[in-house]
Amino acid sequence: MHRFLLALLAMVFCASAIAESVRVPGIDGDAGELNVRLPPNYDVSQSYSVLLSPGDYYWQDRESVPGWIVVTGGPFYGGDVVGKSRLALDFLRLRYPPKGGGFHLAGWSANSAGVFQIAMAHAQDFLSVTGIAGMPGNATDSDLDKLKSVSVHFVVGDNDTYWRDGSKRAHRRLQARGVNSTLEIIANGGHVMDELVGPPIFERLEGWME
Repeated sequence: MHRFLLALLAMVFCASAIAESVRVPGIDGDAGELNVRLPPNYDVSQSYSVLLSPGDYYWQDRESVPGWIVVTGGPFYGGDVVGKSRLALDFLRLRYPPKGGGFHLAGWSANSAGVFQIAMAHAQDFLSVTGIAGMPGNATDSDLDKLKSVSVHFVVGDNDTYWRDGSKRAHRRLQARGVNSTLEIIANGGHVMDELVGPPIFERLEGWME
């Protein structure tokens, strides 16, 4: 009976998402902490799509989606996001080489400005950047031009008028600059869109990659 329980626990552990905390060398304090959620049946010999984000609301305490590693934490928000994220990207590329050669980046609400700042500063490292009720802040046209190699996406609620209108403007500006940009407006959606939590947002990410 004892061995049966151990075997059962091992099966559950292997099939479930694995969470770990790692520290980025060169970044002091909490700003250097990364929370990493690995997919079920993670295999270190395989490459996975890697999503980076300041926070984890849309995937917090939920099973990871097969094929995806989710990394959240201090290097992607707060002061000096460009410098901190550079160190984090170099560290993560060695530890979790991303599928397709580039990372995916997502932010929402106020933290999205920093996310776009990171993407514009290190565009060569990213396949996509997504604003979930997010915008690129006060980016100039020359800043936006740096995203021409990145797939840019906006998802915003229809009832979230401030962010909806701002996302529309940003989307039009990006398209005018020749950047691959999409805009999805969620019918009757608010600022926080629970309907996107978990698999729905990853389904969108995977669809944009096709």
